[in-house]
Amino acid sequence: MPNEKQCPSVVVKTCGVQTVEAAAAATEAGADVVGVIFAPSGRVIDVARAQEIARAIRVTQKGMGSNEMVEDHASDNSSEAPMLTSDLHERISRDSTTNEYFSKCYQHIFGQTRRRPLLAGVFQNQDVEYIISVARSVPLDLVQLHGSEPLDMARNIPVPVIKVFHVDDQFSLDSNSDMFQTFYHSIILLDTKVGGTDQQGGKGVSFDWSIARQVADKGVPFMMAGGLTAENVAQAVAVGQPWGVDVSSGIETNKTKDPTKIRAFVNNAKCG
Repeated sequence: MPNEKQCPSVVVKTCGVQTVEAAAAATEAGADVVGVIFAPSGRVIDVARAQEIARAIRVTQKGMGSNEMVEDHASDNSSEAPMLTSDLHERISRDSTTNEYFSKCYQHIFGQTRRRPLLAGVFQNQDVEYIISVARSVPLDLVQLHGSEPLDMARNIPVPVIKVFHVDDQFSLDSNSDMFQTFYHSIILLDTKVGGTDQQGGKGVSFDWSIARQVADKGVPFMMAGGLTAENVAQAVAVGQPWGVDVSSGIETNKTKDPTKIRAFVNNAKCG
């Protein structure tokens, strides 16, 4: 069943999706972004599987029953086709402040009415040529850079970039000035820095949400991830005041995406 409450507000990204069935469940629940992982991870998929998922979410299911599905041809509807970074940046004044720039990015990426979620590909310290090839082959609507990629890599990627900044006890807004640079990445994502591993994200570990609130108090839109579940996401949104949330392990049962948890997470994130 689709999410019966129509509560817009917070953007929800369901990440680490590996199957068409999980993508369909996220779409029906009202998720705004479906994330697929190409970086080394227990949730990694190949391009062929990502293409299957891309085709699946381009069948209109968002807010509709399964017996009401209508195929949505992206090539026939430019509003459903991937937005190019160059086109996005042309819509934003070069004189924009940091707050204005990131707000405009959100408005242009998420503000328009879409009949399907966006598809994001997650990469971590991989060659930009590979990232571009995958983005075009799938195709992806967004690319998420989850490692220590240089700031200017985003400029070479054809679709808007979600750039992850990892939060730990030493995290300081003053030392993370790259986070607020404009006309590189389009979306800021705060996630927990997990010690003892090179594979960040999807570990179910939270960071101090008051740090997120410091970013919100600057008036800069951002997304947050790290240990979010249906049980705590409403509190996380209330404390951190993000414009969006990102979840992976928090919507799984035995490391498999759980439709019931997906629906509960989306509903609680958007409706509190």
